[in-house]
Amino acid sequence: MTDVQTVAGTSLDQAKLALLLALADDELVIGHRHSHWTGVAPQIEEDLAFSSIAQDEIGHAVVWYTIAADTASGSGRAEGASLDALGLGRPMEGYRNAILVERENRDWAFTIARQYLYDTADDVRLEALAGSSWLAVADATGALRREERYHLLHAHAWVDRLADGPVEARRKLGDGLVAAFGEALGLFEPLPGEEELVAEGILPAPHAELLQRWLDLVAADLSRVGLERVLEEGAVAGEGEMVATSSGEMAPAEVILAGPHVTRRGDQWVPVGEFRGRGGRHGIHSEDFPAVWEEMTGTYRAHPGARW
Repeated sequence: MTDVQTVAGTSLDQAKLALLLALADDELVIGHRHSHWTGVAPQIEEDLAFSSIAQDEIGHAVVWYTIAADTASGSGRAEGASLDALGLGRPMEGYRNAILVERENRDWAFTIARQYLYDTADDVRLEALAGSSWLAVADATGALRREERYHLLHAHAWVDRLADGPVEARRKLGDGLVAAFGEALGLFEPLPGEEELVAEGILPAPHAELLQRWLDLVAADLSRVGLERVLEEGAVAGEGEMVATSSGEMAPAEVILAGPHVTRRGDQWVPVGEFRGRGGRHGIHSEDFPAVWEEMTGTYRAHPGARW
């Protein structure tokens, strides 16, 4: 099965594939999570909205998997490099999605909080990748960003609606943002081979810089709706605990991705410290991942050769 560690070629080939799988796996997994609201959303309009957003996200995953399949084949290992094998044929530890996107939907407020944080981060990275020296990646961002604008409008509208709504709605939104914020930082976990990607202009800015751009946007939005407390409470990572992983085993916290913390300096919120441990970009997942992995890949694994 094609994966970052098994693709032949240079270390740059592997780094390029790591970037594409991170992008694609994020979209695929959050698309599946969004689709779970179909038929059970609080309003019929949201049944349609989240179904549409889910379909978009999975379609965006196909874009990145297509480039990844070409990249894997071109690096000298065509076996297992098909679009379907990349999207559906890898073991759990082969997926490179951030832990945030695999979390269960919980309630409506958490879902909206996650969608807002994720789509804001996705817009930041797509804007950066539009300037990539890798033309296939730069060219792909145009159409994706046009669709992502709708997702951002949807997320902002609901954040405003809940923040300005009844006290209970505002409280639940704040709690959802706090619950999601720490793991949202993991969207900017450095990739394997990131230094090479940046040096080649494939990734125009390191994830540390993209994290700050995202944090500036989120801080401005949360300040506008009076929910800056999220920035203080949401980035506090648990330390010294044992954490359940997707294998069902318990791992020491230093193995699991943690940090950085977020603090205010003057009029700007900034990340302090570096990421420690490893997260989704290195195939480390939460206890919520096996169920969604089974759901996504079960048909393909049961029927080899099945196509999307």
